[in-house]
Amino acid sequence: MRICLVVPSNRFDQYFVQVPLDLLLAAARLRADGHAVTVWDQRVQDSPPSRNEADLLVISSAIADRAQCYPLDLGPVRAAVEGAQNRFPGVPTLVVGPHGTHLPEATRQELGVDHVAVGEADSAAVHAVRALSAGAVAPVLSGDLATAESPLAVVGDRRKPYPNLPLDDDVLPAYDLVPMSEYTAEVIVDGLPQPGPCGMVLAARGCTYGCTFCHLPFGTRMRTQPVDRVIAEVEAQRAAGLEFQFFLDYVFGIDKAFYRAVCERMRGRGIGWVGQTRAEIVLKNDVSEWAAAGCQGMWLGAESPTVGTAGVHKRVTEEQIREAVLKLRDAGIAPFAFVLLGLPDDEACVSDWLVDWAAEIPAWFGINQLFLRPGTTLYDQHAPRYNGGVAPTDWTQVQEVTRRYRETYPADLDDQERRLTRLPNYLGNAIAPVG
Repeated sequence: MRICLVVPSNRFDQYFVQVPLDLLLAAARLRADGHAVTVWDQRVQDSPPSRNEADLLVISSAIADRAQCYPLDLGPVRAAVEGAQNRFPGVPTLVVGPHGTHLPEATRQELGVDHVAVGEADSAAVHAVRALSAGAVAPVLSGDLATAESPLAVVGDRRKPYPNLPLDDDVLPAYDLVPMSEYTAEVIVDGLPQPGPCGMVLAARGCTYGCTFCHLPFGTRMRTQPVDRVIAEVEAQRAAGLEFQFFLDYVFGIDKAFYRAVCERMRGRGIGWVGQTRAEIVLKNDVSEWAAAGCQGMWLGAESPTVGTAGVHKRVTEEQIREAVLKLRDAGIAPFAFVLLGLPDDEACVSDWLVDWAAEIPAWFGINQLFLRPGTTLYDQHAPRYNGGVAPTDWTQVQEVTRRYRETYPADLDDQERRLTRLPNYLGNAIAPVG
């Protein structure tokens, strides 16, 4: 088939436009299956590539860098679907991503597409195309299909994800299908963060911690790529002009042997990079090894100084967060902290201490207000309470759950966010476009 993979625009593009890594992995594997593949990244391309004939449109509802904190508003995805349908009238449409994985039929109806596929986006795209090529007609394509020759739909909206594709093959992401020089993230220049050309690597998938507010698109089991493949991806992106990388791994350093091997291979290559992890992982590692390997910045899931007592299964203390920040800084690695507003029973947020704490932490920070997302334990715990005692069945109801949750929260979250964004160490103030 002739397949066009589509990446929607979204409001997060104002700061960074990151590599659509999972779709490029899917593209490479679909090409290996014999299909003709193009990628239309609507964030950096006004129109599809010149080879613009298509037999199937595959649209991502949230690419890899957004999948953990995927938006509840499907408006931008719907606009992308409509634009693609207008450009390729009559061509069947398939959506992959977290929305279709957790509410498949609701997502299909909301977006007006022919199919959704359940599972990690790259795996779902490849398996769904294989199923469609074999004659599948089910609107929801998933691991519940008995066989490709005899597709069966499953009653209800809970579907078995497609199996994950192997991480140890020699098919690298199809970097040649997109304008790699257009992709950006936070890079470090003279110790300060700024937007700049940046690639993306996912050396290991998964997170074993299971915080109840966190959506884990890659599951709770750690899966690592061969170190040779990690380095091959880094070098392929450098050949495409990107000499800075973002390691999307959620807990960089958790497997000491694996990450030590990665760092040893990165050392001396002259490639700078930023990663993300947890405070206790930093405290268990020799982060000078990270710095020697080119690490210039590291994100910590700090959330709040009292996250450890908020009942969300994250037992990290204020002291650990501060020690980790200082350890990174002393090693020459710029520390970054995620701050999350509105955790249930979060003493720092309710008492308004969170703003003062963020002002004093010696790190750059980014902020989000809590969303109750399908696919998280916190959503399962709270959604019925804010939806008349039953689980939501569409995305409008899902959005209403978060709205009502925030309305009843015992603090003014919008006011706290406004004050946080005025602080000098708020990352947006360092990287915001001038003018």
